[in-house]
Amino acid sequence: MTNLDKLKTLIPIEEIEQSAQQQIYTNLEFAFLKKLAIMPDVHMGYTLPIGGVALLDNVISPEYVGYDIGCGMCCVTTEVPVKSLKQKKKEEIFEELYKTIPIGMGLSKVKPEIFDEFKSASGNQELDDKVNSRLSRQLGTLGGGNHFIEIGENRKKNLCVTIHSGSRNPGHSVASYYMKASKTIDGDLPKGFLHLDSDLGQAYLQDLNFMLDYALENRKIMMIDTLYVLGFGPTNVGFYLKNMINENHNHAVVRDDGVLHRKGATPAEKDTLGVIPGTMKSGVYITKGLGNKEYLSSASHGAGRKFSRSKAKKMIKLSDHEHWMEGIVAKVTKSTIDESHGAYKNLRNVIKAQEGIVIDVVDYIKPIINVKG
Repeated sequence: MTNLDKLKTLIPIEEIEQSAQQQIYTNLEFAFLKKLAIMPDVHMGYTLPIGGVALLDNVISPEYVGYDIGCGMCCVTTEVPVKSLKQKKKEEIFEELYKTIPIGMGLSKVKPEIFDEFKSASGNQELDDKVNSRLSRQLGTLGGGNHFIEIGENRKKNLCVTIHSGSRNPGHSVASYYMKASKTIDGDLPKGFLHLDSDLGQAYLQDLNFMLDYALENRKIMMIDTLYVLGFGPTNVGFYLKNMINENHNHAVVRDDGVLHRKGATPAEKDTLGVIPGTMKSGVYITKGLGNKEYLSSASHGAGRKFSRSKAKKMIKLSDHEHWMEGIVAKVTKSTIDESHGAYKNLRNVIKAQEGIVIDVVDYIKPIINVKG
């Protein structure tokens, strides 16, 4: 088998930016890499390109998963027509969400007993202290960057809520610890990789799973808060939580055939529902996985960046940003230009590249209100 035999990509390799191509070829050199699938939103990442899915042979990589462990999407589709939304102006809902849910570096007032205390399987007390100092205070918080809360209207013209967030500083602390630890180990693996059956590999897996649960709980709390802001009562909120779509796109999963890593890639096992968002303007697609094993049962996690944040701030005009966002209530300022419509690839093209191959589209949600850090 040649190295290229291990590669499967949903877009032609020549359409991928040079920096991401180089990361792909570098990873294909690893003897322990069994298969690498590339999604159409691919762009340069830390070690594995974002939009990359890698199956490793008894090896786990903190660098492949990345800093925002468990970052993912949740979505609730209601049966309530948008036109019958609680009698509040969109601007008032927008402002109330900012007041209710901590954004950016904001901390919550959540009590510590809501989530179990973290105790790292590594036995490192410094890591425990660092994680626990933020564990409860960042539960139910959005963060910044490309994380968002979006109120939208689906094809049935019903109200929907989509949230994108992860494990916040606790997950970042866990990732940082294991990335550093995996670079100081003597052995036959490159820096950044751990044998799954080693003590450190098993410790990372256990701490990783804790943070995956934490990220889900974080999104759940924000979903509850958002539904209450929209005027739903406890009974309806409980019902919608039970039917909430949830998936994360930064993780490692131990399977019979190896350790599957997704970095910025949505699980697309057969009949599994997924959430693929685009920009502040382009909305959200609800998808159903087709279980295509050739592509490691995965799909894109978004549209994928066209420009880096710094480049977007230099190239995109505020007037264009404002034009794209007409009709959508959002923070349309210089501070969000790096998240503007022009900073990302065309979402429809990204969906088209994978529809009928790894996913089918189930629904589309048009944005009405967008909240960003």
